[in-house]
Amino acid sequence: MRISARTEYALLALMELATRKSERPIQSKQISARAGVPKPFLDQLLLDLRRSGLIRSIRGPGGGYVLARPPEEISIREAMAVVEGTSLSTQCGIKSGDGSPCRLLNTCALMEIWKKVDKAIDGILSNTTLADLSERQIEFSSGQMYHI
Repeated sequence: MRISARTEYALLALMELATRKSERPIQSKQISARAGVPKPFLDQLLLDLRRSGLIRSIRGPGGGYVLARPPEEISIREAMAVVEGTSLSTQCGIKSGDGSPCRLLNTCALMEIWKKVDKAIDGILSNTTLADLSERQIEFSSGQMYHI
């Protein structure tokens, strides 16, 4: 499984929103600067995240973006689904001579392992929230190191 830059940027932007303890909106240029996400790219991601209902935009002076729900209620898996789609897939790299998927697809011990990997990854992502990520990021930023 590969994580795209698009997914990482979306998660960094969401973490920035989640780490803000106040309910005050943050503008995209501030998110871009703090999260290190190129603004044109971020603007497209924010639009997708808003359409999905994960964030809200507030217009006018002092406007910007806020999470639509508490960070404890937004899983990393849910955020990734907005950006990448719902399927996780650790792809088998073997192709048949004509370029089609491997003909052993349903009877391969390796494929069984890849499915287990996908299930484990899905469990971790589904059980990790933006609150978990933002708390961990705050620990890193403050120099505190707690090992899980």
